[in-house]
Amino acid sequence: MPSRRRPPYALAFAIPIAACSAPGGCGEPRGSTAGVPATVPSAPGAATAAPSASAAVATLSDAGADGGYGGPWLGSIVLHAPIYSDMEWPGAKRGDSDGKSVLLGYLRYGQKVPVIADAHKKSNCPEGWYELLYGGFVCAKYATLDLEHPRFKLASPPNLDAALPYTYGLNYANGTPLYRSVPSRKERLKFEPWLSGRPRKPKPDDDNPYAAAALPDAGDAAPDAGELRWYEREAPDGGPPAVTLDDLEEGGGPVARRMVKGFFLSLDHQFDAAGTTWWKTVDNYTTPSDRILVAKLATEFHGVWFGRDDATYPTKNYPAHRIDKLPVAFVLHGSKRWSIDDAHKHFEPAEGALDRYDAVGLTGDKVRIQGIEFWQSTEGWWVRSIDVARTEPGPAPFSLTPHEKWIDVNLKMQTLVAFEGPSTPIYATLISSGRNEHETVPGSFRIREKHIAATMDADTASDGPYSIQDVPYIEYFNGSYALHGAFWHAAFGSVKSHGCVNLAPWDAKAIFGWTDPQLPEGWHAAYATKDHPGTRVVVHEKGPGTCEGPEAQPPECPDVPVQH
Repeated sequence: MPSRRRPPYALAFAIPIAACSAPGGCGEPRGSTAGVPATVPSAPGAATAAPSASAAVATLSDAGADGGYGGPWLGSIVLHAPIYSDMEWPGAKRGDSDGKSVLLGYLRYGQKVPVIADAHKKSNCPEGWYELLYGGFVCAKYATLDLEHPRFKLASPPNLDAALPYTYGLNYANGTPLYRSVPSRKERLKFEPWLSGRPRKPKPDDDNPYAAAALPDAGDAAPDAGELRWYEREAPDGGPPAVTLDDLEEGGGPVARRMVKGFFLSLDHQFDAAGTTWWKTVDNYTTPSDRILVAKLATEFHGVWFGRDDATYPTKNYPAHRIDKLPVAFVLHGSKRWSIDDAHKHFEPAEGALDRYDAVGLTGDKVRIQGIEFWQSTEGWWVRSIDVARTEPGPAPFSLTPHEKWIDVNLKMQTLVAFEGPSTPIYATLISSGRNEHETVPGSFRIREKHIAATMDADTASDGPYSIQDVPYIEYFNGSYALHGAFWHAAFGSVKSHGCVNLAPWDAKAIFGWTDPQLPEGWHAAYATKDHPGTRVVVHEKGPGTCEGPEAQPPECPDVPVQH
């Protein structure tokens, strides 16, 4: 990791961290069904919308959720309030339900949904089941009609107008605590030894001081005066500490868990208490603000909506413009425009430069001169193939309906193209897929579940533990592999992740809103069902430099042919 001091906006993206570090793909969303029965399926079958709500939905749609609809609203009072297809827990066999209830999605603190006011009391939910106007049922144990309820107000809803749904912060030092509530000064001195300036022990002779060091027992007891915990020790060779995510849990004391340098938090608001400024996290923990750097977007880049005016990402030398068809090239670094003579024998620089992320419409014509391949733009000038990534989608999936949505991910070119029907492009952009031995698995899949934001974390052999709270706009399509936004790097167009398909934040938001299953008003997540399947995702080719070296073995590097 970098050792030189950098300004906060730079440091937030200098830490080499990836959201997809778990072997075989990204980490699953943690706690997405927290507090609900363990029988909740991750990939539900058929779902049934509530027929009695259909008339109300039509009225709501006409008025707009906040433009004429007077309520009532149902608000979540837990981090994840599950929405089911029936007034039963999944797997329960009671009367006519016969265990057919499935998970449709969930709500979060601060999120509200249109609802029928009268709850249906049943023995499996004594508080009553609320029927949502867009379909589905929520047990009143997890939600309220009172939007002044203090637990409803524990966190703000995600900001769906910005590139990112939340504010994010980077923890810049090992051991930063996440408190269950604001601690006293005495407690802080007990659990934050750096505040008292306690000297470190001399570094052991062992090359790896972590190897022989056992972590102290969890709990609210401070370590003995002569004992140093993992976060007080110097990391060997500046590498990650030899701890796991489980080691970071602190038991039942004031500290819920600790963080490793490089962890990201989703932040709700800042406040002053007990003589200190604090951050309250979205999941309702408290951490000292002087250990957190507010993260900034690494890039505002976005891809191309085809057939729209001013649809490309504007840069210094190439304003936003319209592109109507494939192929498209995305500039990977600053380069020149080129002019080629009619005989295709000579080339020279043309007027105008190109910037990183410029989108260039191509005619499809190409020539090779002196060993350099050039591609012709729709404006007549040429680009060198080595300076750009070009969209090269594979064949459409079999049995595709005329207007069915699907997504092509080309690992070789590091591009994504969204289609409607077999050949109508809707959107195109750059991606970052799995690097080294963590190549993104090729194949034909469907989006299984979508989350506005969910936490991804894992233990990795090379990088140590990592955690990113509320990774934005996640769309799982193959086990723990997902499309999602990445605000912590700007390396789109090259392999970067540990298996997932990273998208620039604005791209992730755009694709998330376009794909199926759609999220109804106020929902935080939605799951595909038999009646409403997710959008197809076809992953093909091989990422540059991936699946090489001693760790290149299954399941990270499967030899899987694409099945259309």
